[in-house]
Amino acid sequence: MNNDTAPRLHSRPLDQGAAAPLFAARVVAITSGKGGVGKTNVTAGLAMTLARQGQRVVVMDANFGLANMDILLGLSPKYTLEQVLRGEKVLEEILLEGPNGVQILPASSGIQELTRLDTMSELRLVQGLQRVAETVDWLLIDTAAGIHESVLKLLLAAQEVILVATPEPTSLVDAYAMVKVLHLREPSKPLWLLVNNGQSAEEARETIDQLQEATERFLGKTLKVLGMIPNDPHILQAVRQQRGVVELFPDSPAAQAFGAVVQQLLGQASLQPEDFGAFWRLPAP
Repeated sequence: MNNDTAPRLHSRPLDQGAAAPLFAARVVAITSGKGGVGKTNVTAGLAMTLARQGQRVVVMDANFGLANMDILLGLSPKYTLEQVLRGEKVLEEILLEGPNGVQILPASSGIQELTRLDTMSELRLVQGLQRVAETVDWLLIDTAAGIHESVLKLLLAAQEVILVATPEPTSLVDAYAMVKVLHLREPSKPLWLLVNNGQSAEEARETIDQLQEATERFLGKTLKVLGMIPNDPHILQAVRQQRGVVELFPDSPAAQAFGAVVQQLLGQASLQPEDFGAFWRLPAP
């Protein structure tokens, strides 16, 4: 689906007082405590693998000021979330057709004001996501890194959160900080841990055990574990070609690992669909 032909699926006027529809999709936010851990690669890999399993997937690039999902996949959006948040387009009009039938909601780069959304922009985003999520099986939200308020709103709105961490000490410290902030906001939030760029299963297990021990000891929180995406040279090759590793190297160790992670996700029942707007807790304009 390109930007010129994308239909308006259930487009309707903004009405904050109207009853918001429930999500049909399973809404998962992918985040990290720090940048540089490969979070966007993980999101793309999960999306393509889910699509190869026959799932209908939309990926939202929610790094509003530093978008890179479209660059990673070699896409050239004509319109982005910038136009949606400013009221010039609706989400359905900016959907891009990506690899394996995955649909992408591209963000903008270098637009600092988009990292501080006003109430009307947030409302446009929430209602657009509700409409899009009525038509798919999965909505994956690739957030910015860190614990900025705009990131936390998206994490609280999602049904589940996947926290991506690497074995480096700085990544573990920042991952713990993210768990702590989320736990204080919503203790019952389901939180998956995925180790990226692991050199071995032993290293991944040590990373998981260290973070799990800290969260259980200091927060009383047990993380769900998705496993590891290995350090695989095929990932860098795919990035250089602006393709997804699952698409370009479907038999690679990384692609096989994504397959195992997706099987875990598919084997776990999702939460009951929730009202995105209620989570967002928008104040009256």
